[in-house]
Amino acid sequence: MTHIDYLDYYLLTHITYSKQTVKAYRSDLRQMKKNYVEWSVKSLQSYFDYLIQQCKPATAMRRYHALMALGNELVRAKRIKTNPMKQVRPIVHQYVQQREHHPLEETIQTIQKIDHPTYRLFFELISQTGLRFMEARLVSIEDIQFDGLTLLVRHGKGRRLRTVPLGEGLVNRLRIFLRERTTGLVFQSVRGQAINEQSARYALRKQSMIMHGRPLHPHDLRVAFATHLYQIAGCTLVEIQRLLGHGSSRTTEGYILSQETRLRQIMNTLSASAG
Repeated sequence: MTHIDYLDYYLLTHITYSKQTVKAYRSDLRQMKKNYVEWSVKSLQSYFDYLIQQCKPATAMRRYHALMALGNELVRAKRIKTNPMKQVRPIVHQYVQQREHHPLEETIQTIQKIDHPTYRLFFELISQTGLRFMEARLVSIEDIQFDGLTLLVRHGKGRRLRTVPLGEGLVNRLRIFLRERTTGLVFQSVRGQAINEQSARYALRKQSMIMHGRPLHPHDLRVAFATHLYQIAGCTLVEIQRLLGHGSSRTTEGYILSQETRLRQIMNTLSASAG
């Protein structure tokens, strides 16, 4: 079994990756195989030099981070001794984020209007802790310290454990939601399994379209959470990095959206004056 074959099987059986992530990572592996890229520093560096010239920056950066994660898995599985991606020059794209910003207050208002109580509390947890979708989906009741107001996140990327604080109001709502249950997943289907990924995403997107005329995705909640902590609450990048479970503050920086509306107003004023 080749490294790529192993990684493809690993992605299909790894429960902590969302379907979107699995699809994207498998596509990256196919492109790697198509371009005859080997798991060596020289081959990988040449590959990314090519990507920088041929692909959009977002594509090259996403593929860089994907292969970094997959290389770490090869090391963990003892298929290679060291991850060659760690010696490949990082891809940096300096720009002001121009994607659409969803203020945290707006996302919370949307979540509160979701009819389904399980999905409503599920997304409330994400919006108030910055958890990844799959991390929240796999949260167990045993991981919640109700008296200490904390949550142990066991299924983070890179096998990184972290403990995040919980607000009193959220903890009280979790108590009511769980009733007498003391074990198992917090968010379950009627069969006791993890909630359906597509149904949960659809509930959030549908409510956002009704209220604001634009879709809202689970990842937008993490971005809104990080941006709010940085711009409004005054948290440091290191604090936000630990809450989000990032391995590098550089990744966290990408989650902090600039106040692009203000910047656009400035640019429009300058261009008008120049005319």
